[in-house]
Amino acid sequence: MEGYFSFVLHTHMPYVRKNGVFPVGEDWLYQVMSETYIPLLGMLAQLEGEGIGECLALTMTPVLTEQLADPYIQERFATYLKTMYDHAASDVRDFVYFKDEARKELAEAFCEDFRRKLTAFLAIGGDLLAAIASFEDEGMIEIIGSSATHAFLPGLRDWRGVREQVLVGIESHRKHFSRNPRGFWIPECAYRGGIEKLLASEGVEYFLVDSSALGGRPAGRPYLAGGSSAVALARSDRAHANAWDEVTGYPTDDAYADSTKYYQGSGLHYWRVTGRDVGIEEKDVYEPGPAKVKALDHAGHFIRDVAEEIKSLASPAGSGGWIDPPLVAACYDTEFFGHGWKEGFYWLELTLRSLASFESIRLTLPSTFLAETQERERIELVETTWGTDRDNSTWLNPATAWMWDEIGLAQERMAAMLAVEGAASSSVAVRAMRQAAREVLLLESSDWPYMVAKDRARDYANERFRIHLERFNTLADALENGQVEGIETALSEIEEADRVFAELDLGVVSGQGGLAGPERE
Repeated sequence: MEGYFSFVLHTHMPYVRKNGVFPVGEDWLYQVMSETYIPLLGMLAQLEGEGIGECLALTMTPVLTEQLADPYIQERFATYLKTMYDHAASDVRDFVYFKDEARKELAEAFCEDFRRKLTAFLAIGGDLLAAIASFEDEGMIEIIGSSATHAFLPGLRDWRGVREQVLVGIESHRKHFSRNPRGFWIPECAYRGGIEKLLASEGVEYFLVDSSALGGRPAGRPYLAGGSSAVALARSDRAHANAWDEVTGYPTDDAYADSTKYYQGSGLHYWRVTGRDVGIEEKDVYEPGPAKVKALDHAGHFIRDVAEEIKSLASPAGSGGWIDPPLVAACYDTEFFGHGWKEGFYWLELTLRSLASFESIRLTLPSTFLAETQERERIELVETTWGTDRDNSTWLNPATAWMWDEIGLAQERMAAMLAVEGAASSSVAVRAMRQAAREVLLLESSDWPYMVAKDRARDYANERFRIHLERFNTLADALENGQVEGIETALSEIEEADRVFAELDLGVVSGQGGLAGPERE
């Protein structure tokens, strides 16, 4: 055996429950549940039936987990699948009328797909989390933790915010999966100095970083971070680029389904990429057969390249003196598969099945790699991200500066309220204080500045940020003026809209618990 390989899939969606519907809002989450989370379960079940063991690590961000566990979301998703079935059936009728046999067959396939997804969802009682956790119980996957609302940690003004994000996130993981996470995904792979000690104090064994955080050292090796017992594992740039690169990545191939052109009414996609410079009106109709053949070709290419990367890392020139076999960690957003790349799960299943049969490559989990290797090098990590230019500019920039100013002010105001003895002297005041803390957590989501910077649903991101800020200020004003009894109706409405982290510990919010960390100017 020459080396180890692990997929690490980062599963995250921002909080959208009762905060908009279409085109960005709840429907966004339901699309991803349909196109990614249900197919993920189907793929794992298929591989389990074939006897395949350890195959991937899976982040489940707390803010997403809280939504998937919500009966409201579960009920609405079932309704969504029924609605999409009806839309696809309407498309069938349209294409019969137009005598468009090719698209009629695709629409019929969509009908069957939505029917099967609804059947599968109802069969698990709508409990996606329990279904995912069952594969961890079987040893196939490893569910790893993340921060509460996927905050961009380097942007937070002081350590209290970092600590709160980490501790609330880990506690949510324990609540929903009944175990401590062995690994941790730092949002945006944005390492912030000192986080390793906090993670280690909570029993986390490893966390993922961008390769640039290693300061020029080779990826594929386990590095003890700072003075902690936590190990930093770096993602493979090479594996990431093969699938993800916007110009040359696998999904850009002409044969694959195009995600930019949709049929008016249903919003379903009936066309293929066709060509990088082909206009939206010139796209050819999608053909599933050639797309599957291309996915098979790309799986073969990926596996060959992983083998070459392992050989390079293990060679005398690339090993840097290490003796233990290296690990190639291929890290992607889970939503990239299915939702972002229609054929992605077919490609992933082919790749996993093939790698499981290799003798020279061990398909494994990150924790197994750490358990089976002994070498470690202690290093100081560099503060980098997996964003544009590997720096903070995707999240911290002139277009988002106002957001960070408001977050800093809200954090300071929250801390001041918690410091006042007896500030939450009634049950209503305690509710208001907790909800104010939830609003700060939701303000801190990295999704809002990312969407603004990348101009992706920018208006929605700005609106969501302002809504949470307004809700926080409403609660803070009432708490500071001793008037919470007068806003109980408004409080109930805000609690219903932003129902997340029901058991939020105000002690953690105020800075109690967890290790102290480095402050920033």
